[in-house]
Amino acid sequence: MLDTRLTGLRVAVDVQHLYKPTEDRGAVFRLGDGTTVTEAHCATIYAGSIAGWLARRGADVLTNDPVRRILVGRYSARIREASAWGANAYLACHVNSGGGSYARVEYMAGTDVRLAQRVAGELLSAFPELKRADSYPLSPGARGAVCIAAFPGSAVLLEPFFGDTPAHQDMMAAPRLVFLGETIARAVADWWQFSRPVA
Repeated sequence: MLDTRLTGLRVAVDVQHLYKPTEDRGAVFRLGDGTTVTEAHCATIYAGSIAGWLARRGADVLTNDPVRRILVGRYSARIREASAWGANAYLACHVNSGGGSYARVEYMAGTDVRLAQRVAGELLSAFPELKRADSYPLSPGARGAVCIAAFPGSAVLLEPFFGDTPAHQDMMAAPRLVFLGETIARAVADWWQFSRPVA
């Protein structure tokens, strides 16, 4: 049976470090066995999982497509594109660095916090590696604000774990990244079904 519970939801899922005017893979993390993994690699896997989970339940999802020039270039252009497409939510997908022990879901100060709170709550419940999960307001001009500030609806900057924290590095295994994406997608679905403004 076709699952249509999220029909009407439109979500832009953007792996932001990729497809910029200059080459960028984000942070590079060295694992215990000496191999390296990039932020963009991890974000691509969990973003694909978000998109697939939502689409299988009837949502429309806009994702990076460099061949068709969708969600590529400067962040401001991507945000305008997502807005013109009619996205209800914009997810800027990243992985944190700096040795922290928490997840952070950032949103613009003065905008609706409910999507960020839903995602942060789901992450904390699903991943015992995380000491806490914050929904964190960004002021205009703050580091990270450029990633989401221009979006007129609900937008979050996802920093779900620290790639350079040894206790978080198991989260970079592909099955865990898929589960991470599903966890975030469930939070988006809950936000849409229970927190969206009633027309």
